Amino acid sequence: MVVFLKKTLSCALMCAVMLLVAGSGCLGSGSDEAVNETVTSFLTSFNEGDLDTAFSYYEGKDFLVPATLEIKFKNRDILVGSIEQFELKDTTVDGDVGYTTAVCEVTRFEKNKAAGTEQKLIYFRVQKVGALWTITKVNLDGPISASETLENVEVPATPLDPIINNIPLISGVTIAVLVLGVYLNKKDKSKGGAVTPVLDISTAVPVEKEALAQFIKFAPAPQYSAGSKAAVDVWVKNFSQQPYDNLTIIANFPGTVKVKKPALAFGSIGPGETVKKTWNVTPSIPGWVAIEEPMVVFEYAGARYSGQLDPIWLNVQ
Repeated sequence: MVVFLKKTLSCALMCAVMLLVAGSGCLGSGSDEAVNETVTSFLTSFNEGDLDTAFSYYEGKDFLVPATLEIKFKNRDILVGSIEQFELKDTTVDGDVGYTTAVCEVTRFEKNKAAGTEQKLIYFRVQKVGALWTITKVNLDGPISASETLENVEVPATPLDPIINNIPLISGVTIAVLVLGVYLNKKDKSKGGAVTPVLDISTAVPVEKEALAQFIKFAPAPQYSAGSKAAVDVWVKNFSQQPYDNLTIIANFPGTVKVKKPALAFGSIGPGETVKKTWNVTPSIPGWVAIEEPMVVFEYAGARYSGQLDPIWLNVQ
């Protein structure tokens, strides 16, 4: 078992995370243009029903998963495919933060039938994150004040650079534990659980949770039903200019939660790419249940890295 330094910071992004792909800002065309291109790509993807792509241009607290994006827009009578046209106005950029307003002509429906169009205003805040511009605030009710607290999504060009630069400072005790550690969690076979595979981290450099939380997000459902199969989504977003290779995430599932494949193999995730994998789980009893010790191992720039994130809690009814 590997013990990592504990911190509670969770960067809302991806991590998750999450979630930003290549193209969420074109730096060569000026900041105003980059902000507009990001928002244009977001709205176009949403209107085409490509919620995953739309979500990849966003990092904040308004939408936790792609489905929330559709729900919140629908609550303001903006449905997928209903935006006939839009224009971005009043785009302003101050350093690494930009604001713009989308003036949208949206199809109005009465009794599920199109009944003309109406104008809807959508307000955006966009922040520069590394080499990209990403949307961090969407408001459907009114303008976004410049005095509002910004999302803490500032990252270096590659989230791992501070770790790479500070490898000599890593605790000798942590290194010793890593050399000895092999992550192996076994399910209780009598309860039908799967055996978590061995994940060798003996040669991996440790990554603390706050760094991992910048690009890895867990998205459990708001509620699960005992005895019913359901999903726990895992999102990985590559902010960097180099791929994450052989990325694998595993976790320790309790005996009351059946899972067919405890290990999620993401393979190679290219620069700017967002990838989602899913644990299909079946909880057997009601209550709050924790998927413990989620662990990630991956290769980046010729080195192996590993780290452990906070437990994932399931609300089983």
